[in-house]
Amino acid sequence: MATAYQDNEWSNSCGGKGAKRERYSYIIKMEIDGAYFKKRRWYHICFTYDHIKHLILTYLDGVQTNEQVYDVKGEIYGDYLNLGQGDIPAESFSGELTQVNVWDKVLPAEEIASIAKCQTNPSGNYISWEVQWILQDITSYGIELNSLCDQEVGTTYFWFPNLREATAMYICEALGTHLPFVRNQEEIDVLMNLAKSNFPADSEYANCYFKFWTDLNDKEVEGKWKHNYNGELVEEIFWSRGEPNGIQFENCGLINVKGIDDAACEINIRCAVCTFTEQKRFSLLGTCEAELRNVYFVAYKPGKEDLIFRGYGKYHIRLEKGGWIWHDVVGNVTMARMEKYVPNYPMGRRRWKLESEVCGQAPGGMRMLLLTPCSAQQFTCDDAACIPLSSRCDLRYDCKDKSDETNCFPIAFPQDYQQHLPPRPLEEEDSSLPIFIEAVIDALDVRTLMMTTEITYTIKMTWKENRVSYLNAKENNTLNILSYSTFKDLWTPMVNFVNTDGNYHTETDKESIMFINRLRSPDKRDEAAAEEVEVFFGEFNSVSIQRKYTTVYTCSFDLVLYPFDVQKCVMHLSITSAPRTFLYFKQENSTVAFSQDPKLLEYEVGRLEIEMDNTKFYSEARIIIPLRRLYGYAILNIYTPSLVLLVVSYITLFFRPTIFDVRMMSALTAQLVIATFFSQVSSTLPKTSYFKMVDVWLLFCIGITFLVIIFHAVVDSLINDPTGSKDEISPFSRIIKIKPQSGDSHTAFEEDPKNRGHQMVLITKIVTFVLFLLFNLIYWSYILS
Repeated sequence: MATAYQDNEWSNSCGGKGAKRERYSYIIKMEIDGAYFKKRRWYHICFTYDHIKHLILTYLDGVQTNEQVYDVKGEIYGDYLNLGQGDIPAESFSGELTQVNVWDKVLPAEEIASIAKCQTNPSGNYISWEVQWILQDITSYGIELNSLCDQEVGTTYFWFPNLREATAMYICEALGTHLPFVRNQEEIDVLMNLAKSNFPADSEYANCYFKFWTDLNDKEVEGKWKHNYNGELVEEIFWSRGEPNGIQFENCGLINVKGIDDAACEINIRCAVCTFTEQKRFSLLGTCEAELRNVYFVAYKPGKEDLIFRGYGKYHIRLEKGGWIWHDVVGNVTMARMEKYVPNYPMGRRRWKLESEVCGQAPGGMRMLLLTPCSAQQFTCDDAACIPLSSRCDLRYDCKDKSDETNCFPIAFPQDYQQHLPPRPLEEEDSSLPIFIEAVIDALDVRTLMMTTEITYTIKMTWKENRVSYLNAKENNTLNILSYSTFKDLWTPMVNFVNTDGNYHTETDKESIMFINRLRSPDKRDEAAAEEVEVFFGEFNSVSIQRKYTTVYTCSFDLVLYPFDVQKCVMHLSITSAPRTFLYFKQENSTVAFSQDPKLLEYEVGRLEIEMDNTKFYSEARIIIPLRRLYGYAILNIYTPSLVLLVVSYITLFFRPTIFDVRMMSALTAQLVIATFFSQVSSTLPKTSYFKMVDVWLLFCIGITFLVIIFHAVVDSLINDPTGSKDEISPFSRIIKIKPQSGDSHTAFEEDPKNRGHQMVLITKIVTFVLFLLFNLIYWSYILS
């Protein structure tokens, strides 16, 4: 089967076979392969269906435009064919229809092309246009077949007499084209001949056939001639003889019979011709019209001064008694009258006074409407110039009137919106709203003595606000930033910072940044807006708010292993806007990061983690910050000096036993210095009830030096005779006294006390060294474990 329609005009149609028993309906949309149907133009549309290959082909004006494989799973047949009004207005037929023919076979592409070119005019062998049709609410008239194919093609011209340069520029660009630019005498002659045929020499507009505006000016830089519509520099210009000669006073171009002249822009009043290789389709936005045929218009120029916009449906826009009206020609009702503008044309964004109800707005009120030649992928400036839709609200001016950077990214609030209530997910009324949290720590100051951490960080929270809609959101989320005046009325979650010395929480103020996260394509267009407004539903696109904070958090340090300790500080956060049954932190997509060098003054920051706790009344999140102390300072300033002093103390055991004063003074000095180290280190750390590893080390050093002092005293007491004998004893001789004993022929030997002293020195050296090795083995094994 084949049916065909164009939103306002109908065309020939051909096809395969009747209607399927389920009553299939085939609708041709307004756009085929990017090209839309235009008013007052005939089209030939054909569908074919091969039931063996299950292949559907679509032809537009004899050219294949689409191919689709689809199995209808059954025999295609029908008893009648119905053309006309459908259940949905947007899918109904409207306009003029010439023929509907259906064949019980697949027509070859060559035959379809010949029908489209009006070379043949066959009737369908299954359904023929020539059979009796039941006609209801239609008007029929005869038309020659060839007239369907003899359509006007090529360039068309709209002439406007007596205009200043700025008005001429505006009119042509607002109609979707530009003022002409000629490159040679041949192009000039074509325009001159057209001008003479439109404006005879004896008419009041006779000057139109020898001078009219061109799209050139050097207003910005003298001598640098550019196109007005895109600013491109023109290197080669077909100047008239002696031109340009106006220096800085003549900055606009005029087409003369022999070339281009430069002329003063403000004082010259000349004709303008707008050239069209293809006329634009206009749209009237801000009308809330559901049917496209009542939105689309085409411009016509029936007379020298007349300009009219004829709608695809029931509306016209025309000039009446010096003012523009939007008129319903079917009901003979004036919808609205445009306020006077300079220049007085309706193209662009204009204020209209309503004479009929529009979008629920009562007559008598003023309403902004937009008559635009721009496509759906473009944005219309106030002056009807077109720019890419992506250039709308991109933080730079693309429209000459700078209208593309106004009303950017507002939020559409419903009338019953209540800011104090959190949103609820639509899929389950009793479910909780997930809040995603992202934290970036920028600076970290660890205060070990006070057991606190001062953290500078940015918190970003993301959620979906399904009660609102977002307008004109960009794919680049950095361009979706909302102003404070826009988002201050939007609900935002409040998060308390729990482990702080005070009541601190997130703020929503001018230091906050809120932006829209565009997660999908636009959900619809706002038909009530006088601009191209893309609407994004809040249930499918999220919103984020971020702010930077500097907060002091408490941190319980475990200093047993100091200075080889590893700590874990925590940022404890809790949602207090509503209980967990309404709001909760969601682990998925929640992240935390450290943005700076992880090596701090005393610590190295490890891999940060975030943990959620949704078991309590309020949902909580904990950001865990691992800290590993950098022990290089302690090694250099505590362990190394104390070890050196310990070695010095040990070396005193190798001094001559006879120099007791030197040995004792050196050991005492080492012990006093180590005791001073111990006092200094203890003052820089929190006072704890347990020993720290640095305390154990320094106490061991103090104990070893004390033991060395004891050893010196013992050695000295052994070396010096306790009887007070002052006999000279050589350390290198062994003196033996022999005392005879009665009844015994043996001799008894008595060792000298000084010899025992030397033996004691050797023992102290060994004992001290063994104690040092044993302690270090136990000490460092414990630390490494």
